[in-house]
Amino acid sequence: MKQTFKLVLYYFGYQLAFTIVASVISVVLAHLGMLDKYVGILNATAIALLLSGIMMGWHLIHFKYITFGWKSFGEVPAKTLWLSIPLIFASMIFINLCSEFIDLPNWMENDFFAMSRNLFGILSVAIMAPVVEEFLFRGAIEGHLLKQGKRPSTAILISALVFGLIHINPAQVPFAFAIGLVFGWLYYRTGSMVPGIIGHFINNSIACIQMATLSKEELNTKTIDMIGAEATYALFFASFIVMIGLFLYMKKHLPEAPEYKEEESLTI
Repeated sequence: MKQTFKLVLYYFGYQLAFTIVASVISVVLAHLGMLDKYVGILNATAIALLLSGIMMGWHLIHFKYITFGWKSFGEVPAKTLWLSIPLIFASMIFINLCSEFIDLPNWMENDFFAMSRNLFGILSVAIMAPVVEEFLFRGAIEGHLLKQGKRPSTAILISALVFGLIHINPAQVPFAFAIGLVFGWLYYRTGSMVPGIIGHFINNSIACIQMATLSKEELNTKTIDMIGAEATYALFFASFIVMIGLFLYMKKHLPEAPEYKEEESLTI
């Protein structure tokens, strides 16, 4: 668990450092009277998340917490990827409907709404976050726990729990935790971060498109109010059946989970 806490501290540390830098740049531009000129593309939070993501990804690769390159995209058979996508879609729908039933407050609604209309924000949420967060939570954290000899269920649960908690925003935490279980299981069974990256990309891209094209009122409209109770419950049970069915099929037909060899401890 020591490595888990250390990497989470690095994750937030990079975000804090670049938030300070981006904020200082904004203040300087405002002082020079230039902020209005760049306000359409300059968003301190978006830039900070993008740059901190780049640094965190570099950190994980440079200090060998993970091994990832172009060859990694060929690690998973095409059939497994094609099965993973509907599994992830069904899971997203089911978990999202469960989250709507819980109806937790969204503390970061305005921030995400602004970022979805900013180039750096879109790059950060739709591209950088899926890659770096899968590197961190599946590759570096879950992978490390598996290599330490932790039970797969324990490694998946811990990585998903940390993944959920780092989102902080109450509206995101349960969804992130639950979808983290799906990404974690796929990582354990395939030994690759690619299914999680693809699923993460799909989820975040859909969220970006919705936030960029819908009003706040439309975003806050629940599925049951849009399509009615009967259709919502039908979608709920259909997504659950597809999710469980694909999980059981993949559990039976995927190759055995790869062997996770014990690694040397990292000190960086």
